[in-house]
Amino acid sequence: MLTIHPLLQAAEEQITASGLALEYAGFLAYFGVFGALGFHWFVLLRTGPRQSVGTVPDAAVTASLESAEVGAARIGVVGALFMLVNLFMGISANAAGKGISFTDALAAGGNRIVIPFIFAALFLVSFAVAMKRVRAAWTIAALAGVAFALRSITSGKWTSLVNPLHEVAASLWIGTLFVLVIAGLPAVLRSGISTEQRGSLVTEMIGNFSPVAIGASLLLVITGVTTAWRHLKFVAALWTTPYGYALDIKLLLVAMVVALGAWNWRRMRPRLGSEAAAHEIRSSATKELFFAALVLVVTGVLVSLPAPHLPHP
Repeated sequence: MLTIHPLLQAAEEQITASGLALEYAGFLAYFGVFGALGFHWFVLLRTGPRQSVGTVPDAAVTASLESAEVGAARIGVVGALFMLVNLFMGISANAAGKGISFTDALAAGGNRIVIPFIFAALFLVSFAVAMKRVRAAWTIAALAGVAFALRSITSGKWTSLVNPLHEVAASLWIGTLFVLVIAGLPAVLRSGISTEQRGSLVTEMIGNFSPVAIGASLLLVITGVTTAWRHLKFVAALWTTPYGYALDIKLLLVAMVVALGAWNWRRMRPRLGSEAAAHEIRSSATKELFFAALVLVVTGVLVSLPAPHLPHP
């Protein structure tokens, strides 16, 4: 099996390529599902109006927005598929590690495995139906998303919500941005409406996305600090343990993402209004997504490393 060496020789566990791929598939699943939901509910539905915009016929504007909606649903389908693949990979790895069959590993997981499978299937069906422009499917997917994010609340421990909310916050920020760049902006920029109206619709989309990014990033910081403090246990772990070094790299990359996001918000967004400016901010947002992808790689390494132990007196 291909093995990725840990950040430091002192790491207690090795990180395998299959383990890292498993973690990354899980991240992509969240980003696809919650990114599609974030784009539909917080960006697209507030973009319009869906009547005539200036001299543009109703049909042209509506067609561009519906094309963006279908594109978001496709990404949601891919996210749900990644979720199912991630679950299958996790069960298979568990079965191989324990030397038992896939069925036995599935049975041993109980509700901890069955419930995510149900949600993944529900997401897949909902987004597939949404691709047919059935609006009710988006409502079902949204309700499933809320229930999935809060599923750990039944444990009675508030700490069990920290990691799921951290992943949802990251997905609503970067995932929604991904859907905006991959599905939303191209649907508008390649539509048959005028150049001026393309710039206007892109301005609306970016304006609607900004509150989502700010709110999600705040939740991300709160849950991230909570998670880091629970795992680090002591401040010196930041520069004395493999986990701390990985966290340092992640924080550096997150700072790059935040800096690019701030640049887009403070510098690029005010310049919007033309099609040329729309292409510029799409290019800048793509760079933001590149560093976010690197954050996911480091996060996959981070969660695979053992948490630091308190030093012995």
